[in-house]
Amino acid sequence: MPGLLVTATDTGVGKTAVAASLIAAARAAGLDVGGMKPAESGCARDASGALLPADALLLQAAAGGGDPLDLVCPWRLEAALAPGIAAALEGVEVELDRIESSYRQLAARHPGGVIVEGAGGLLVPLDPAFHTVADLALRLELPVVVVARASLGTINHTALTVEALATRGIECRGVILNAASPDVENAAAGNARAIERLADVPVLASLPWLGEMTPMQRVERLAAELGRKLDLPRMLS
Repeated sequence: MPGLLVTATDTGVGKTAVAASLIAAARAAGLDVGGMKPAESGCARDASGALLPADALLLQAAAGGGDPLDLVCPWRLEAALAPGIAAALEGVEVELDRIESSYRQLAARHPGGVIVEGAGGLLVPLDPAFHTVADLALRLELPVVVVARASLGTINHTALTVEALATRGIECRGVILNAASPDVENAAAGNARAIERLADVPVLASLPWLGEMTPMQRVERLAAELGRKLDLPRMLS
């Protein structure tokens, strides 16, 4: 079935914004695409005490807002740690079976595919048994897009992530560089060339610094950018 898993070289590189933007761009291109964040840690609590998964809510909104949150994000954790570490701390038994079941239910609702956002980097544990984001990609049989910083250090981090995918037999559809500050955009072109040479994967896009925007404003702007640059039907096939 069509779909894609979005991972990153690290936490805080803009993975959620890119994943939501890919969903929005695909839907703007006429594809019925859903979004999923299987496990989200660092969730705040609302007035009733319920955990609010901010990343998953952005993906849900980008996909039209009609999917049950329990499918979009079946596991929500409070501690701002890797999901597997947070789950062990909080006594939560994260189950990959439930993640897979939620994914397949979303896939049935969205024939154009489901874009799944991982947690942190590729080898971050999702459960106390230390099943990782890479294990999830294999289980769901999804190809991967890697989101990376445009700044210093990204060549090494990105090449190592792509190598880890290759050693596990996971297809990497490419890399998206994201500028996290205005002073790194000039480095993006050189970093892109080096990544393509060293990692032997395409750099699909180099996204600009957007300044202070709301999360949805950022998604709308990046979706337009990605819609122009990417062949989304092919990427999701």
